[in-house]
Amino acid sequence: MSVHKHHQQSHLTVIPAAQKRSEKICDSSGYAMFSTGEDGDIHVVAHRMLDAGNNERGRQLLGAWLASRSGSGSNWAHLQWHMAVFELSSGNWYAAFARFRQHILPVVTHSFDALTDAPALLWRLSLAANAPVALPWEPVRWRALATMKTPRSAFVEVHNLLALAGAHDSESLEGWIQEHRLSTSSRPEATVFRIATALHAFIGRNYKEAALAFESVLPYVSHIGGSRAQNELFAQLQQSAYRLANANTPLTRELKVA
Repeated sequence: MSVHKHHQQSHLTVIPAAQKRSEKICDSSGYAMFSTGEDGDIHVVAHRMLDAGNNERGRQLLGAWLASRSGSGSNWAHLQWHMAVFELSSGNWYAAFARFRQHILPVVTHSFDALTDAPALLWRLSLAANAPVALPWEPVRWRALATMKTPRSAFVEVHNLLALAGAHDSESLEGWIQEHRLSTSSRPEATVFRIATALHAFIGRNYKEAALAFESVLPYVSHIGGSRAQNELFAQLQQSAYRLANANTPLTRELKVA
């Protein structure tokens, strides 16, 4: 990722100098995150703030850093994902959605640099909305389908499935489940398969089944990779499925977005 400074003022006074480190830097779950260069420094800070529950401070630090720079590529898209997560935590849904539209949607539409960040953020936006919401899932779905033509890591594959589920492409999702029903020999493969069945139940409005499936897989999500902050999404899906399973009346009003 190339990052270009717009101003000389630095917002990184609280950031340890990670540029010259050779050791891995991990989040609270032990996940090794990218940490080299200035973008790596601020990435470490974002994770530290999220892990500590200090989301408002994280929003301030990362927001100031992003405001003084421009960039492209997967690291830049991932930092935008972090910023949107901070915005959602402060209740600023429309700011997070605008960030997705401006910084992540063009990336996933034209490249493979937001394979995980795009579907993950759309799901967070969907779960954080106070009503059913029409989101731009179609480009994310098409990118996922294109990606699934070649072998990918378990972490990318589960996000491809998240894209299909978010777009309510139950046919493709069910096809994947049938194709992989007998090929779950490893723990990561079994975890991805279980998440796929949970997502299929969720979009089919079988919320109790989805909640139980997500609950059963949560202890093993780390086996597919990803940070604690990223994998928090699966707990949010479980909680949402549980709430919907116990709701007296389903939500029917659609939230309109530009």
